[in-house]
Amino acid sequence: MSFGDRRDGKKVRDIHGMQNLLIDFVPRRCDSYVYMNVDIDVTNFVKYMDKMKKEYKDLTYFHGLVTIMAKAVYSKPYLNRFIANRTMYMHNDVKLASSIKEEFEDGSVECLMCIDVKKDDTLLDISKQTAEKVNAIRRKTGGGDVNGVVDFVGKLPKILRVPVTGFVKWLDRHGWLPKSLMDDNIYYSTAILSNLGTFKTNGIGHHLADFGTSSMVITFGVIKKSEDGKKYTMNFGATLDERIADGFYFCASLKLIEYMFAHPEVMMDPAGQKVSIPKEER
Repeated sequence: MSFGDRRDGKKVRDIHGMQNLLIDFVPRRCDSYVYMNVDIDVTNFVKYMDKMKKEYKDLTYFHGLVTIMAKAVYSKPYLNRFIANRTMYMHNDVKLASSIKEEFEDGSVECLMCIDVKKDDTLLDISKQTAEKVNAIRRKTGGGDVNGVVDFVGKLPKILRVPVTGFVKWLDRHGWLPKSLMDDNIYYSTAILSNLGTFKTNGIGHHLADFGTSSMVITFGVIKKSEDGKKYTMNFGATLDERIADGFYFCASLKLIEYMFAHPEVMMDPAGQKVSIPKEER
């Protein structure tokens, strides 16, 4: 670890002065987000996943969505940046997070889940890891220390809760929060993912929290079939910290994601294997 690095990220030292000024002018993540919302053609993705699900019974669409986002981050590494204490860092790993309900009931508790995607992981590796974490949480045998701590602190009386959370935010700003409270914390991730298609709704623009290191919230809406049944589309929503990259980079990343939905076979390649759009398809 070099001077200026954090335990969870390396300081980015080769950025343009304008980016530093933007961070100074807009120091809070919750004030610097931009929205992207688009309907994506997922016809090939649906056909591919339906074929794969016949062979691998535990495979779900969400596993495919996670895989495509992981490959997007590895192919477009600026998406793995974050700002903390007015300094830009690059995450040490690619971690995609989500919150899940213990049960599909209105009053059911939401738990935190993080998927650590390695460079060699493929769709099947990501599917296995995701399924294991979800099953452990729903059996109430896993989920790390974070869920228990969140529940404990959240139940404190306000006179204690406010100073405790203030101290936690101070530790967060300097990257000094205990590792045990960062490992399964969705706010300490590359991106927070939400599969809203499960609830039959469209993707949404969601705020970014001024806590942790997550610079993106990605939402996947319900997959809709065309009237003739030949085409499937999905509403895709993204909220991004505009300070980690410029608009051209974000648009190019979206085009890459659309390309992977059109060519879902790339999901069986290692996540760290870079995907590029051929010139004739740009």
